[in-house]
Amino acid sequence: MAHNITKPVQNFFEQHLVTERGLSTHTVLAYRDTMKLFLEFASVHYRKSCLDLTLEDLSAKIVRRFLIHLDRTRHNTVRTRNARLAALHAFFRYLAASDPRFLAMAQAVLGVPFKRQAHPVEEYLEREEVACLFRHIDPHKTRARRDDAILRLLYNSGARAQELVDLDVHHVRFSRPHLVRIYGKGNKERTCPLWPETISSIKTYLGERGVRLSDRVPLFKNARGERLTRFGLGDIIRHCVAAAAKSAPALLTRKISPHTFRHTTAMHLLQSGVDLNMIRSWMGHSSIETTHRYVELDLEMKRKTLQSCEKVLPKSGKNGPSWQRNPDILVWLSRL
Repeated sequence: MAHNITKPVQNFFEQHLVTERGLSTHTVLAYRDTMKLFLEFASVHYRKSCLDLTLEDLSAKIVRRFLIHLDRTRHNTVRTRNARLAALHAFFRYLAASDPRFLAMAQAVLGVPFKRQAHPVEEYLEREEVACLFRHIDPHKTRARRDDAILRLLYNSGARAQELVDLDVHHVRFSRPHLVRIYGKGNKERTCPLWPETISSIKTYLGERGVRLSDRVPLFKNARGERLTRFGLGDIIRHCVAAAAKSAPALLTRKISPHTFRHTTAMHLLQSGVDLNMIRSWMGHSSIETTHRYVELDLEMKRKTLQSCEKVLPKSGKNGPSWQRNPDILVWLSRL
């Protein structure tokens, strides 16, 4: 007997993802997009409408063909392909738990592996580059005062773009100790301390809007008076970079986005000697492995570590540490 897909799919989204797991709206929408693409692909493959698809049609074989379709036809990146597969894995885990008759089929789908991907070196800004961006924000312009508050909060907190635009005024604590409550992936809440300069900049911006510090209204708005979006935030970053590039042209050689500020915050915390677990908590990373990647990025810290190792080695008759005498060692370290 064939089993229609409608009820299991509806229960997966309405009961499991939202009610039972309490996933964020963004995660649910991402899973929805994956399921729509998958069902549309299966419908074309079997030459039947989505309404006529059965659970038996959704085998590991069709999942593998769907992934090939993502690679070759839609030209998805490895990251997107793996995100789609993760959503399908979640559905089939739910299916196996809710109806043991589909356990074997679910196990076969869960056996479809993720594709390995290279982790690109994350871009981050040097301290002088951050200072340059702030120097080129004109404090006498209303829009610029908003942009100053945004950049300060981004750099101070390391918030993701969506996390920042989702903030309301009451999420910020303006009395001491200054902090901001951020709601991240999976609706996980974390708090980040804020510098007095960040609080002062936000207060100035809100004062011009006539907003009370306890109001439950968007923290940042666009020119139309609506909540700032991720895309609007990206435009603000590009505008600030273009202004600063007049005195620092090297900024134009890189793609600087809101996420660049997140990487910059993590790197500067690491360079300041902050413990990895504290950085993980600060940034809202789900795994310490994510935080540990910043250690691999910072060649300057590797050089300092190498210098400290020199102190315990016997001195040679030549002047200067050995790693400076033999520049090839730096090339070797860079390739580790």
